[in-house]
Amino acid sequence: MCYEAVGLLPIKSLRPFCVYMLLGYGWSFVYSILLELQPGSFVSTDELGRNDYIGRMLQLRYFSFMTLTTVGYGDIVPHSPAARTMAILEAVMGQFYLVALVGRLVGLHIVHGDVERSR
Repeated sequence: MCYEAVGLLPIKSLRPFCVYMLLGYGWSFVYSILLELQPGSFVSTDELGRNDYIGRMLQLRYFSFMTLTTVGYGDIVPHSPAARTMAILEAVMGQFYLVALVGRLVGLHIVHGDVERSR
C-alpha cells in the first residue's frame, strides 16, 4: 500500500482502538443510569453521588476504563449486586475483546507472512 511507503497507518488500523474506546464510554453511561436508578450503587473514596453531573460522569468514565482494562485501583467500588454484575460483564467483555483482537492480528500476520514467502 502507499500508506506503508510514507510510513502512515491506514485509518482501518484505528478501528479496534475506536471500538475499545466506545466500549468504555458506553459502559460509563450504563453506570450513570444505574446510579440514577439506584443511588449508592457505587462506593467511592471521593464524593461520587454529588449533584455535579459532569464530575460524576468523569468518575464513572474513569471507573469504566479501570474495569475494562481490569486495573481496578479500588477507589471506586461497585456496592449493589446490579453494579457488581455490570462490572463483571464489562471486565469479561474487555478481556474477550482483547483476546479476539490479538487473535485477529496474529492471523493477519500469519497470512501476510505466507503471502510474502510465496512470492
